[in-house]
Amino acid sequence: MKKDENNSKYIGRFLERDYNSFKNDLLSLLDDYKKKSERLDKIIKQSDKTQMQLLKANEKLDEYKNTLELKVKEEIAKTAEKEKIIYEQSKFAAMGEMIDAVAHQWVQPLSIINLQIDMMCYDFKSGKIDQQYMDDFKEKTFQYIEHMNNTLNEFRTFFRPNKEQSKFNVKQMIDKVLLLVKDELISNNIKVNVNIINNFDILGIENEFKHIILNIINNAKDAFVLNNIGGRIIIINIIHNNNKNIIEIIDNAGGIDISILPNIFKANVTTKENSQGTGIGLYMSSQIAKKNNGTLSVENINNGAKFIFIQKLM
Repeated sequence: MKKDENNSKYIGRFLERDYNSFKNDLLSLLDDYKKKSERLDKIIKQSDKTQMQLLKANEKLDEYKNTLELKVKEEIAKTAEKEKIIYEQSKFAAMGEMIDAVAHQWVQPLSIINLQIDMMCYDFKSGKIDQQYMDDFKEKTFQYIEHMNNTLNEFRTFFRPNKEQSKFNVKQMIDKVLLLVKDELISNNIKVNVNIINNFDILGIENEFKHIILNIINNAKDAFVLNNIGGRIIIINIIHNNNKNIIEIIDNAGGIDISILPNIFKANVTTKENSQGTGIGLYMSSQIAKKNNGTLSVENINNGAKFIFIQKLM
């Protein structure tokens, strides 16, 4: 019995020790759970706070995005309006030059017609008028009238707001521009050579391309006069090369001032003295080039300037 009691006591102490160990482990586990649970609650609360901050940030971002889009639209509209105003200014400036040019174009034929009428009156009194005389008079007079009509038609189409693209021949377009400024070139002793290396057609608005050529020629004319250049020559090269259409306009008018050259295609930049230039022509010319998938550049060469229009083909 005594042995059984000792065994019972030993087992009891073992169980008590095991129980205490289990109890301590359980308390430790519960304490660790409590700490982790509190930490988890804190993390969840912090996460909720962070999520709220993210939601508010996203709301602000959406608001900023909407505001930015609105500002971008407003700026695009303002830029388009400025471009329209600049184009109208360019158009009116060109119109003033064209009116002056058409006056020059008509002075010579009107003077000749007037002279022929005076001669006809004199010859009538002298009895020199016969059928052959009248036929010659009629033919010559009609030639001058046709020249004046052609000039007038070119001016009318130049300012007509035709926005429909069509295919046109570059050489023929340049010939029409040269007709507009023919008398102006003659009076300023300027010779123009057109070299057709490879002729080509362009899909676009012909009047806009006339604007490019006319601006460059007029600038060259003014430079010739300003720099008092002799032997005045403008060379126009028409080139189709692989996948590019190229128009080169070269003059010997003394070149462009190196300080102005980098900004020559910016609005309100002019090479002309005493505010004679608007600083719009070349800017609009470069914009027209860009609009037609092309570029307009310039460089000084020898004793003049070389303007290059390049259109990349699809």
